[in-house]
Amino acid sequence: MSNIFSNARMIKLLIGKDWQLVKKSLAAYLAGGVLVIGLMGMATPLLFNTGAILMITLMIVIGARSAIELVINEKKDQTLAFVLSLPVTPQDYAWAKLGANLLLYLVPWLLLVLGMLAVIVSSPVYNGVIPLVVLVSVFILLSYCCYLATALLTYSEGYTTAVMIITNLLLNGFIIWLLRMPAIHLTLEAPTASWNSTSLGLLTGGITLIIIVLLGTAALQQRKTSFL
Repeated sequence: MSNIFSNARMIKLLIGKDWQLVKKSLAAYLAGGVLVIGLMGMATPLLFNTGAILMITLMIVIGARSAIELVINEKKDQTLAFVLSLPVTPQDYAWAKLGANLLLYLVPWLLLVLGMLAVIVSSPVYNGVIPLVVLVSVFILLSYCCYLATALLTYSEGYTTAVMIITNLLLNGFIIWLLRMPAIHLTLEAPTASWNSTSLGLLTGGITLIIIVLLGTAALQQRKTSFL
């Protein structure tokens, strides 16, 4: 990984290309996120829960579109062959793809999470739901990293879609599992966020898995000599 910055200008240009492709859709997603956050801010149980479901869906859609449009479709549309005909090495391309996808997902993901937390803190909603919201959001980020890794390493729409379906199913089970845990369930109506050993352990575990997936993806990409 010592040559990450050996062609920094080209990597920057490739990231900029991806940004141009998705900037309009990202703006639309963020506008939708603002509307959903406003819905959650009405603070009735029904509207807050509806907004939370819509927010989860929005986060998943942003990630899915990013992985398919910026990775899978680039090979299907023969754009990948053209890009690699430029003065760029496979490693430069790999780092540009990983960096662009992470940046273009992490920014809206972080803005949406912060927006939800701001609504919770500034409204009558119990602050005790904050750990649940953060843990579910981190799981969604982990899921995104998993199908991004699959897309980058296989360029297979079938495998990537399969990982998306599996992680979405696991998300439902993860939420149910959290709600059945006394350390989480019994603190949902607390006036303040209760970061106990259980919630902190889950948060640490989730972040650790994200780092492992990303480092593993980067290491495997570095070994590839061709992406065609």
